[in-house]
Amino acid sequence: MLRSIPLTKILVALVILFVFLLGVNYQSREELDYSKLEALEVEDGATKVSFKFLGGFDYSEDKKIPEPVIVLNGEVVQVAGFMLPVDFDSGEVNSFLLMNSRMACCFGVMPRENEFIYVEMPEGVTTKFMTDMPINVSGRLEIGEENLVGSLYTMDALSIKKADNF
Repeated sequence: MLRSIPLTKILVALVILFVFLLGVNYQSREELDYSKLEALEVEDGATKVSFKFLGGFDYSEDKKIPEPVIVLNGEVVQVAGFMLPVDFDSGEVNSFLLMNSRMACCFGVMPRENEFIYVEMPEGVTTKFMTDMPINVSGRLEIGEENLVGSLYTMDALSIKKADNF
Protein backbone atom coordinates (compact mmCIF):
# COMPACT_ATOMS: atom_id res chain seq x y z
CA MET A 1 0.00 0.00 0.00
CA LEU A 2 2.87 2.40 0.69
CA ARG A 3 4.46 3.89 -2.41
CA SER A 4 7.22 6.38 -3.04
CA ILE A 5 6.10 9.44 -1.09
CA PRO A 6 6.52 12.96 -2.54
CA LEU A 7 7.96 15.68 -0.29
CA THR A 8 4.73 17.73 -0.29
CA LYS A 9 2.80 14.73 0.94
CA ILE A 10 5.29 14.22 3.77
CA LEU A 11 5.07 17.91 4.76
CA VAL A 12 1.26 17.85 4.87
CA ALA A 13 1.36 14.70 7.00
CA LEU A 14 3.85 16.29 9.39
CA VAL A 15 1.61 19.34 9.83
CA ILE A 16 -1.37 17.08 10.57
CA LEU A 17 0.66 15.05 13.08
CA PHE A 18 1.95 18.27 14.68
CA VAL A 19 -1.65 19.34 15.34
CA PHE A 20 -2.21 15.96 17.02
CA LEU A 21 0.83 16.53 19.23
CA LEU A 22 -0.53 19.89 20.34
CA GLY A 23 -3.38 18.01 21.94
CA VAL A 24 -6.13 19.93 20.17
CA ASN A 25 -7.51 16.71 18.74
CA TYR A 26 -9.05 15.39 21.92
CA GLN A 27 -12.65 16.10 22.70
CA SER A 28 -14.79 14.03 25.04
CA ARG A 29 -17.30 12.06 22.98
CA GLU A 30 -20.07 9.65 23.80
CA GLU A 31 -19.11 6.05 23.04
CA LEU A 32 -21.28 3.86 20.85
CA ASP A 33 -22.81 0.68 22.31
CA TYR A 34 -21.92 -1.76 19.53
CA SER A 35 -23.94 -4.58 21.15
CA LYS A 36 -27.19 -2.73 20.35
CA LEU A 37 -26.48 -2.13 16.66
CA GLU A 38 -28.43 -3.75 13.86
CA ALA A 39 -26.76 -5.29 10.81
CA LEU A 40 -25.02 -2.83 8.50
CA GLU A 41 -26.61 -2.13 5.13
CA VAL A 42 -24.86 -3.37 1.99
CA GLU A 43 -25.26 -1.46 -1.28
CA ASP A 44 -23.58 -2.35 -4.59
CA GLY A 45 -21.24 -4.80 -2.84
CA ALA A 46 -20.05 -2.25 -0.25
CA THR A 47 -20.95 -2.20 3.43
CA LYS A 48 -22.24 1.25 4.33
CA VAL A 49 -20.62 2.59 7.49
CA SER A 50 -20.68 5.99 9.15
CA PHE A 51 -18.10 7.95 11.07
CA LYS A 52 -20.30 7.48 14.13
CA PHE A 53 -19.71 3.72 13.72
CA LEU A 54 -15.98 3.99 12.95
CA GLY A 55 -15.30 6.56 15.67
CA GLY A 56 -17.73 5.35 18.33
CA PHE A 57 -15.02 4.15 20.71
CA ASP A 58 -12.05 5.68 22.52
CA TYR A 59 -9.09 4.06 20.80
CA SER A 60 -6.46 6.32 22.40
CA GLU A 61 -7.15 4.99 25.88
CA ASP A 62 -6.57 1.23 25.55
CA LYS A 63 -5.86 0.69 21.80
CA LYS A 64 -8.74 -1.82 21.54
CA ILE A 65 -11.03 -1.93 18.54
CA PRO A 66 -14.57 -3.31 18.91
CA GLU A 67 -15.24 -6.58 17.06
CA PRO A 68 -17.97 -5.08 14.77
CA VAL A 69 -15.33 -2.65 13.48
CA ILE A 70 -12.52 -5.23 13.23
CA VAL A 71 -14.61 -7.47 10.94
CA LEU A 72 -14.53 -4.67 8.33
CA ASN A 73 -10.74 -4.99 7.95
CA GLY A 74 -10.05 -5.85 4.30
CA GLU A 75 -13.71 -5.43 3.31
CA VAL A 76 -15.18 -3.04 0.74
CA VAL A 77 -17.03 -0.26 2.54
CA GLN A 78 -18.79 2.97 1.60
CA VAL A 79 -18.34 6.04 3.81
CA ALA A 80 -19.77 9.54 3.34
CA GLY A 81 -17.68 12.54 4.32
CA PHE A 82 -15.66 15.52 3.14
CA MET A 83 -12.37 15.59 1.24
CA LEU A 84 -9.23 17.17 2.66
CA PRO A 85 -6.53 16.67 -0.03
CA VAL A 86 -3.09 15.45 1.04
CA ASP A 87 -1.39 14.88 -2.33
CA PHE A 88 -2.78 16.95 -5.20
CA ASP A 89 -1.70 18.87 -8.28
CA SER A 90 -3.74 21.19 -10.53
CA GLY A 91 -7.05 20.12 -9.03
CA GLU A 92 -6.27 16.41 -9.33
CA VAL A 93 -6.05 14.47 -6.06
CA ASN A 94 -3.92 11.34 -5.48
CA SER A 95 -4.68 10.95 -1.76
CA PHE A 96 -6.87 12.69 0.79
CA LEU A 97 -8.35 12.52 4.24
CA LEU A 98 -12.03 11.66 4.39
CA MET A 99 -13.49 13.66 7.28
CA ASN A 100 -16.89 13.60 8.96
CA SER A 101 -17.18 17.37 8.86
CA ARG A 102 -15.90 20.29 6.83
CA MET A 103 -14.90 21.86 10.14
CA ALA A 104 -12.64 18.98 11.18
CA CYS A 105 -8.91 19.71 11.10
CA CYS A 106 -7.79 23.25 10.39
CA PHE A 107 -10.78 25.27 11.58
CA GLY A 108 -12.32 23.06 14.23
CA VAL A 109 -11.36 20.27 16.57
CA MET A 110 -8.93 17.79 15.04
CA PRO A 111 -10.56 14.36 14.90
CA ARG A 112 -9.23 11.42 16.88
CA GLU A 113 -7.29 8.71 15.00
CA ASN A 114 -10.48 6.65 14.50
CA GLU A 115 -12.54 9.57 13.19
CA PHE A 116 -11.02 10.05 9.73
CA ILE A 117 -9.79 7.86 6.88
CA TYR A 118 -6.61 8.22 4.83
CA VAL A 119 -7.73 7.48 1.24
CA GLU A 120 -5.35 6.60 -1.58
CA MET A 121 -6.32 6.50 -5.23
CA PRO A 122 -5.10 3.53 -7.31
CA GLU A 123 -1.68 3.93 -8.93
CA GLY A 124 -1.95 6.31 -11.89
CA VAL A 125 -5.54 7.33 -11.07
CA THR A 126 -6.65 10.69 -9.65
CA THR A 127 -9.93 12.27 -8.65
CA LYS A 128 -11.16 15.83 -8.87
CA PHE A 129 -10.65 18.15 -5.91
CA MET A 130 -14.13 18.17 -4.31
CA THR A 131 -14.14 20.57 -1.42
CA ASP A 132 -17.17 21.73 0.59
CA MET A 133 -19.42 19.01 -0.76
CA PRO A 134 -20.22 15.64 0.80
CA ILE A 135 -18.90 12.64 -1.10
CA ASN A 136 -19.36 8.89 -0.92
CA VAL A 137 -16.13 6.94 -1.08
CA SER A 138 -16.13 3.20 -1.66
CA GLY A 139 -13.02 1.11 -1.25
CA ARG A 140 -11.17 -1.57 0.63
CA LEU A 141 -10.75 -0.56 4.28
CA GLU A 142 -7.57 -1.44 6.17
CA ILE A 143 -7.48 -1.05 9.94
CA GLY A 144 -4.15 -0.28 11.58
CA GLU A 145 -1.78 2.59 12.25
CA GLU A 146 0.58 1.98 9.31
CA ASN A 147 -0.28 5.06 7.27
CA LEU A 148 1.23 8.46 6.66
CA VAL A 149 -1.16 10.61 8.69
CA GLY A 150 -1.83 8.77 11.94
CA SER A 151 -5.34 7.59 11.12
CA LEU A 152 -6.50 4.19 12.31
CA TYR A 153 -8.10 3.67 8.90
CA THR A 154 -6.69 3.56 5.36
CA MET A 155 -8.78 3.01 2.26
CA ASP A 156 -7.80 2.13 -1.30
CA ALA A 157 -10.50 4.00 -3.24
CA LEU A 158 -12.61 2.17 -5.80
CA SER A 159 -15.16 4.92 -6.47
CA ILE A 160 -15.86 8.49 -5.42
CA LYS A 161 -19.07 10.34 -6.13
CA LYS A 162 -21.04 13.28 -4.82
CA ALA A 163 -23.27 12.23 -1.92
CA ASP A 164 -26.96 12.84 -2.48
CA ASN A 165 -28.06 12.29 1.11
CA PHE A 166 -25.66 13.31 3.84
